[in-house]
Amino acid sequence: MAFARRSTGVTADSKRQVPIGPKIGLLDMAPLQRCVSLQGQQDPCARPTYMLKIFLLVTLALVAPAAAQSRSAAAPKQGKKPSAPMIFYLAKGGPDACGAGCSEWIAAEGRIDESSAQRLRALLTQIGKRKLPIFFHSAGGVASTAREMGHLLRERAMSAGVYQTVPTGCAGAPEQACRVLKQSGQVLPAALRTIASCDSACVFALIGAKMRQVPPGARIGIHSVKLVIEWGHARDAGFSDRQIASYEKTRLAEINAQHRRYAREMGVDVGLIDLSLQVPHTSIHYLSREEIVRFGIDPQEFQETRWDALDLGSPELWALKFFIEGAAKDRKELHAGFLRISCRNSRQVGITYFRHTGFSGAGGEATIRFAAGERSVALSRFGSVVTTNAIESGASYNTWGAVSSFEFLEAVAARTNMELVGSGDAEVPARITKLSTAGLSQAISALQLRCGPKPE
Repeated sequence: MAFARRSTGVTADSKRQVPIGPKIGLLDMAPLQRCVSLQGQQDPCARPTYMLKIFLLVTLALVAPAAAQSRSAAAPKQGKKPSAPMIFYLAKGGPDACGAGCSEWIAAEGRIDESSAQRLRALLTQIGKRKLPIFFHSAGGVASTAREMGHLLRERAMSAGVYQTVPTGCAGAPEQACRVLKQSGQVLPAALRTIASCDSACVFALIGAKMRQVPPGARIGIHSVKLVIEWGHARDAGFSDRQIASYEKTRLAEINAQHRRYAREMGVDVGLIDLSLQVPHTSIHYLSREEIVRFGIDPQEFQETRWDALDLGSPELWALKFFIEGAAKDRKELHAGFLRISCRNSRQVGITYFRHTGFSGAGGEATIRFAAGERSVALSRFGSVVTTNAIESGASYNTWGAVSSFEFLEAVAARTNMELVGSGDAEVPARITKLSTAGLSQAISALQLRCGPKPE
C-alpha cells in the first residue's frame, strides 16, 4: 500500500475459500476512499475548517488482510480485487438447519458499505415481528455502518452467527447469476457452511446481537486501526507535518476509545479491542476458541456442527463434522477437532478423526473407538502430524483412521448420538466425546450418490 499516494478506506472485502484438503485458503480485499462519519459523534465533515481540511485528507483504515493467516499469530495482507457490497436475503433449509426449531435465516455477505445498515433495516421492516437469526460471512467494511447494524440487532434482541449461506440455486451458476438470484427477493433454499469468517469491521456488527454463535470452523479476524494521511495533499493545503501528526494521534485515540465504549455497551470484554491494537493493520489475528469464549463473543465452551457433505473439488465428496474439545482438566484450552468420512468405493468408506496436538497425550493412544450403541469401529493412529490453517491458525492434528462400510454408517445414523472413546488405562480413564448424529443420514445419501464403483 502506497502510504503517501493513496488513502485506505474503512473497508474489508473478501472472496474467501477455506478448504479442508488440498486447496489453498484465499482471502481477497481492496481499499476504497471516503470521508467517514463515526456513529455517536458530530459529523466530522462539519468540523471547523482546520479539522475539516485535515479530515478530508484522512481516512480510517479498518481492513481485513488478503491472505489466509500463516502459522504466526498475524499474517501479512495483500491488496486484491474488492468484493461486492453486502447483500441481505432470506434463506431456508431443512428442519433444524439453523438450530433447534430453526429453518429460516437472514444471510449477510460481502463488504459492509455506507448503505448496508439501510438495506438491513429495510429487510427487517419487511419481515415484521419475525425474529430470524442473521448469519455473517464478511471481511469487514465501514466501521460506523457496522456499529449501526449492531445497534439494529440489539434493538430487536436478535441472534447472529458466523456461517456461509450456500443457496441451492447457485450450484454451478456463474457468480453474477448467483448474486442476481440472491437479490431476487425470494426465500432461497440453502445450506449453511461453518467454513466462514467475520473479520475486521464485521466483528462490530456481530457483537451487536443479543446472542452470538461462532461455530467450530468459523473464524473471527481482528487488527488495529490505521489512519492513513495523504501527506502530499495535506502539505499542499498548507499543513505542517507536525500538525498532521498531531491530528492523526488525537483522532486515532478518539476512534479506539469509541470502539471500547461500543464493546462495553454490547457486553463484550474490552480486551478484544486491546488485543486488536497489538495487531498491525497490515496483518490479521484470528481469535482462538479460548479468546472467543474469554471475550464473551460466544461463551459456549462445547459446540458441534451438523454432519455436512462438503464438495471441495476433490474427486469425491467428504462428510465433515466439527466440534470443540477441551484439552485437559487442569487447564482451560479449547480446540476444534473434526471427523471426515470419504468414499473408497460404492460399499466402503474411510473414517478419519483429526484431534488437535494441544491435547495432553493427544498422540499417545494407539486406537480410538468410533461407537454408536453396540456397534463400533476401531480407528488406528497413523501417519505424521497434519497441519492446516483452515480451522485454527497454525493448528496441527494427530489422526486416527479406519476403513468401514456404508452399512455401519447407516446403523450409526439411526441413533441420536455417537461417541469417540479413547483407550485409557488403569490410571487415566478413557476419554469419551459424545456427539450428535444430526445430518449424518443426509451426508451418507450424498456420499452414496457420488461414490460409484472405483478401482481399488
